[in-house]
Amino acid sequence: MMEAIILAPKYRKGKKPVKVRKPSKPIDGINHRLLAEKIAEVVQAVETSVPDDNAAPTRIELIEKAKELGLTFTKRTSDEKLLAMITEALNKQEA
Repeated sequence: MMEAIILAPKYRKGKKPVKVRKPSKPIDGINHRLLAEKIAEVVQAVETSVPDDNAAPTRIELIEKAKELGLTFTKRTSDEKLLAMITEALNKQEA
């Protein structure tokens, strides 16, 4: 029967070996600490992404409203100009 050969760690000159610790792997394969942090980030992003009702309309909302009113515009039309065109068209419809 052969004896198991146990290899001693190699020493650098005058230094002891450095043991590198690896993080333990979770049993189910999911790091729940990171998962909880990720969920918190997503929840915070959703809460901050909901605009107020009093906020200025976005470019997408302006384009949709202009298409509903049948206004002609280009991609180079600024948001301010588009908003002015929409308010003018709405005022004409009311009158």
